[in-house]
Amino acid sequence: MNANVEITFADILASTIHDTKNSLGLLYNTIEEIIIHCQEKECQGHHDFFTLQYELKRLNGSLIRLLTIYKSQKGQLCINIDYHSVSDFLEDTIIQNAPLLESKGIEINLDCPENLFWVFDGGLVAGAIENVLNNAYRYSKDKINVTAGREGDYLAIHVEDNGRGYPEGMLINYDPAAGQSKSVNFDTGSTGLGLYFATLIAGYHINNNHKGYIRMTNGGRYGGGVFSLYLP
Repeated sequence: MNANVEITFADILASTIHDTKNSLGLLYNTIEEIIIHCQEKECQGHHDFFTLQYELKRLNGSLIRLLTIYKSQKGQLCINIDYHSVSDFLEDTIIQNAPLLESKGIEINLDCPENLFWVFDGGLVAGAIENVLNNAYRYSKDKINVTAGREGDYLAIHVEDNGRGYPEGMLINYDPAAGQSKSVNFDTGSTGLGLYFATLIAGYHINNNHKGYIRMTNGGRYGGGVFSLYLP
């Protein structure tokens, strides 16, 4: 290593976060194997492992979001725009999270046209959707509905649950013509990292002078929280 190269604390922290994230991924996979083994053996209390798995997934997701924000601020975030079947993309994302949701008795449904295709960064968008599903695991009573469709010039993905809804300070009813900003609100008990991450990911998607954005409202078919991601 060149002794003249200055390494900042942020760089060291990012490297540590990366290593920690990898270790958590290994732990998550190990828990997955234990759960499968316990289910086969009909072990008592194997459902407790789902709680541990959820916390590992939530912590790993937080580290991924931190790294993404760090790379964005350093100008190192690579955007990989590709053509996707929206139905297949959402189905794959749901499958990754379904066992955890089902362990808590949460029913998750998908409503998306099979002939709907769009261009976006699958990895980044999946991260945003998974974060919403993780929150729904925590706050939903027993139902989640994921819908997607074209709304004007945008692909709109909605995640609805039947929980108590979002706190007033987190609601965003965004009008694209007016611009969007959302500061961290500590009154909600949240640092706003997930909200900032979703806004960041949406904003990286730009097409024909249209920029991606999010909405967070209450109501929908279940009367709970409704997270909406709009991609141009």
